[in-house]
Amino acid sequence: MKATVFETLEKIIQIPFVADEFENGAVCFANDEEVRADFKLQFTAFDVVNYVYGILFKLYLKENIENASILNLKIPFPADADFFWKYSDFGKKLRQEKIIETIECNAVNQFNWEFME
Repeated sequence: MKATVFETLEKIIQIPFVADEFENGAVCFANDEEVRADFKLQFTAFDVVNYVYGILFKLYLKENIENASILNLKIPFPADADFFWKYSDFGKKLRQEKIIETIECNAVNQFNWEFME
């Protein structure tokens, strides 16, 4: 059985994926921007979407990504947790500033994911 994107990311960044960002019993500041990546205990679909934003901007900035189908672009899996959180944080800023088109959380598994060489 093929692993989902979330399962693969769990193995890479070594923390669990949670479908609900605000699970019962979660610490109120656990998803705060000020929390260092190495103290995060979980990641959500929003973190993955933010990572995709950051990677798309980095890899395809020189190309006209508005004319390309985002689902056809290759999205590399992060090499490690630091790489993931770096681009997730960067992508969050891009998303908040509406730099590139909106990506739905349920589209994450539809991207053309690949392992970095």
